[in-house]
Amino acid sequence: MAIGKQSAMMDHTLLELSRRNGHRSQQKPTVLALITTHLLGLESGLSYLRRLNDEEVIIRFSAEEEVLTQFPISNLIKTIGNDDWIPHHSLSERILNQVDIIFIPILSFSIVSDILSFNEQRPFVRLILKALLTGKKVLALKAGADPYHPLWRINGLDKSTTELKRSLNKQMLQLKSFGIILIEESEQVPVHLDNKRKNTIITEATIQSIYQLNQSQFIISNETIITPLARDKAKELNIELIFE
Repeated sequence: MAIGKQSAMMDHTLLELSRRNGHRSQQKPTVLALITTHLLGLESGLSYLRRLNDEEVIIRFSAEEEVLTQFPISNLIKTIGNDDWIPHHSLSERILNQVDIIFIPILSFSIVSDILSFNEQRPFVRLILKALLTGKKVLALKAGADPYHPLWRINGLDKSTTELKRSLNKQMLQLKSFGIILIEESEQVPVHLDNKRKNTIITEATIQSIYQLNQSQFIISNETIITPLARDKAKELNIELIFE
């Protein structure tokens, strides 16, 4: 999967090995981009991802099958300039624990609808909801879902009724209320981590939320604090706690 420079996947693997060996001085935040397809915003979303390669971050990405029917994976890697690709069916809680930020470069109607309806059967949505529940940053480029964005006018999609635009805008506000940060293509992803970040605390309410997402396992990093009541609730609801 050569892309004209040293493999990003190889770089990231070496960096991870360095971390495990205790060399943390050059730690960079990891961004996982989840690529969907849409009637607009695909080109600008992929272009944004390519520019993001120049930031002081580790970029990994996954694409749904519908995207790969338009872009063979080799073409997608070349377009983004990054070969650190994860098949979407391989996404898991373990992968989520290895990243700091979830990024949605193409905010499609279907991904918005599925997030708002808690459709955890869709792997991308399950990962996004778990990220929100565990306090990880989730960001998205707003162009694909913002009916007032200039991209809509450029593509002749600004002729709809006022009510339709209001409904779409209301969905945007709901995403924000869920904790998803919506940004413009001109903005930078806020990638810098808080050096004073506190350990995550898993409470009884967290376990209840995991249960409502029909999850039978919960992968937890070793730095995470889990309360006794949360342990009891997990046992009561038959949720296996896996520490890594």
